[in-house]
Amino acid sequence: MSSESIPKWVAEEIQHAEFKESEEWSGSGYILDINKKDRKIDVQFYEKLPEGRYIATLDLPDVIDPETLELAIVYMFKFKALKASLSKKAVEFLKEKYNLDMESIFRFELLSMEKLDAEASAPRPTQAESDDEDE
Repeated sequence: MSSESIPKWVAEEIQHAEFKESEEWSGSGYILDINKKDRKIDVQFYEKLPEGRYIATLDLPDVIDPETLELAIVYMFKFKALKASLSKKAVEFLKEKYNLDMESIFRFELLSMEKLDAEASAPRPTQAESDDEDE
């Protein structure tokens, strides 16, 4: 990628994109980072997201206190994936200058989350494995 900055018109198009609700998704994963000031969390999902990636930034709703969230704990997340299409001019520019295939951008809004019980989902050792550990 080039070291030159993105032109103002591209940055403004991305910043002022009109997001439309595409659909609700759910997936399991864990929190990588919590931005308390901006009320956002970075999540590593186990399942592929709508546009193909596994890491996304989710906007927190007012009902979730960022102080109560834990890093590296597995949660089930339910969220809205909102999508905004970019202009043909912006798509061509990003492809030509930065080799980015990007026709649209996404924003994710968290609806709810639930901590998964790691004890219940962890594999239990078989009797043979338990006997092996005793030796």
